[in-house]
Amino acid sequence: MARAARPTDSEASETGPVTETITYVPGSQDPVTVKWCGHMFHANVPKEITGNAAGNDRDQLNAELIERARDNKHFRVGSGRGSKREAQALPKTADQYRAHMIAWLQDESIRSTDQLVARFAQDRELQATCEVGADDWAYLATLFMPRLHELAKADEMTEAQVAHVWINHGINQLPW
Repeated sequence: MARAARPTDSEASETGPVTETITYVPGSQDPVTVKWCGHMFHANVPKEITGNAAGNDRDQLNAELIERARDNKHFRVGSGRGSKREAQALPKTADQYRAHMIAWLQDESIRSTDQLVARFAQDRELQATCEVGADDWAYLATLFMPRLHELAKADEMTEAQVAHVWINHGINQLPW
């Protein structure tokens, strides 16, 4: 007599309730809010979702949402670890570089003027490879400069001191 197949770990975990924090991470041209499976997600605001594959229709839909969010590049599940999606490749076009720069501008680990300028200087070759143009720089400056001024104010730096930070990182002229 044949025995029933033993459930795998992933099948076993699908039978009970699962609670995950899901964060919508939009790209540069994406809306700030999105509705998915009846849930409204706001940009970069974590939302806790509970699903159960063996539960009622709503719980099953939530369980499916959690699984699909793991594969969606615009959503982060939990701490982002264990995600099935591949690490994002380096940008190859100016539009992709804009999205790339917008993403790292939101990095909370950048806490000083020096760190921000160093991060910008790190991308010099990438900026040239992606052929970032004047229109791209004009847009990016509207995002970068307020962050720079905020950090410079927090660091209690004068304009001359900020200029020295740029020079120390090998940048003598801003692209915008």
